[in-house]
Amino acid sequence: MRYLSYLEGEPTLQSYRLDHAPQPSTTPVFICPFVVLTSESGNTYNLMRGVQGQRKNETMNLGIYKVLPQLDGQCPVFVPFDEVPISEPYWVTETADSVAYVGSTFRLEFGVDRYRWVDAGGRIDLTARRLGQVATFWVPSQPGYEEPQMLRSHLGKVTGTLDGEAVEGLFMLDYIYSRSDLMWREMGMLTKLHNLWVNWLVEYDDGSYEGGYAWRGRPGNGFAAAHHCLDGVSTARADARMETERTDRGTITRVRLTLGDELEVVLDQLGSLDWPLHTVGTVSSTSRGKQIVKSWNYTEYFPLNWPAVAEYQQAHRSLFGRYPSFQRLMADARIVDEHLVFPERR
Repeated sequence: MRYLSYLEGEPTLQSYRLDHAPQPSTTPVFICPFVVLTSESGNTYNLMRGVQGQRKNETMNLGIYKVLPQLDGQCPVFVPFDEVPISEPYWVTETADSVAYVGSTFRLEFGVDRYRWVDAGGRIDLTARRLGQVATFWVPSQPGYEEPQMLRSHLGKVTGTLDGEAVEGLFMLDYIYSRSDLMWREMGMLTKLHNLWVNWLVEYDDGSYEGGYAWRGRPGNGFAAAHHCLDGVSTARADARMETERTDRGTITRVRLTLGDELEVVLDQLGSLDWPLHTVGTVSSTSRGKQIVKSWNYTEYFPLNWPAVAEYQQAHRSLFGRYPSFQRLMADARIVDEHLVFPERR
């Protein structure tokens, strides 16, 4: 598989608009901000949104969770979906220094190096600053990957409040591009490209910081794009390697990430969100030999037979007008040899 991993210059307002076309015949098919937060009282939270999640004119609330030490089952939703719906329409506004995606319960403002996120009707109020440069990978159309795929990723440090309590943590903003007529579930990223993906941020006792993202592609495709940011200096890489440790059910408990011979990062998972896809945790160690005082990580994992699950979900929606309950679908499943295994149902 051919792909390119590279850094960009300073973003412009144009790069946040829906008509942005960094490659010919590509525009954003999915815009996804997400955070991992810790509060002053020691709690951990995660929230994620997807602009153009299920339909082009809607945004998707992928859940606002309180993360508990619970890996083999779903952590509780912190803000219920009847308060912040799964899908709602959005509109786009601009100021002199930001492009904003706005709905009835949220507001997302994207600027050159500052970001604002208000959600749950104001219960969540966050501001982030970008760390390093925007990192991009580009997969041109080629045999086996008919649809072009691009991801432009922003790493940031976020601070703010959740229900009035101070929080801080990891901020990421991903713009995913393909043909403008496609939805992000149709472009092949989840079914042909992606197996394991991690994001992390650490703050050391000497005041320095380090973070980034890394990918492990499906077997045989050689995809290993990464962004490494050390004290504001970014490097785009294509040599990420990851090994995992798991529970008996198959949930990832630890990811050991290496970038060439230069860096090793150990990511310990705390709790699962939509099992088995997402886990949240901390960074237990790096090869820097420094003491970590704060850290956050967010891990996404797609089993190798995920294309079959995606086909079932789409068939269910075609028949009934909605996707099946994900929790019920996964309730008795396990992961064996990187594949989801479901019990026989009579």
